Amino acid sequence: MDDDLRHLTKYFPRPKEGEEIPVQFIEFQKKIAAWSPKKKRTLYLEDAANIEGLKRIRETNLLKVYNWISGHESLIELSNEERKQFEETMELFLRHGGEIRYTRKKVGRKMVNQFRLVKKTVFNNVKKQCLAEKL
Repeated sequence: MDDDLRHLTKYFPRPKEGEEIPVQFIEFQKKIAAWSPKKKRTLYLEDAANIEGLKRIRETNLLKVYNWISGHESLIELSNEERKQFEETMELFLRHGGEIRYTRKKVGRKMVNQFRLVKKTVFNNVKKQCLAEKL
């Protein structure tokens, strides 16, 4: 795979503004996210029982998707507003078909997750396989 696209194939993909990843919805999970200074990464917990020593504790939505670029599952952390926008896109997808694309857009100083529906599949680097075969 091209080194320029490697960041799109990670377990937590983070596309740059203007880049898109074709995705297929698998499931939503409500989790508690917290930063661990010892491990230097975000931890996702089922409940708030063991949050001692953790920082930036928040409730978040984890979207599990199939990433068609990597050929594996990926997770996308969404705010409540981003989840609502995804659900609207998913509703359009269920009514009209097409392909859901994941991208990020700079709004002020933050990068915001966005999803859009593309009627025609134009991504050429994706293997033609059924999702059921991959899972």
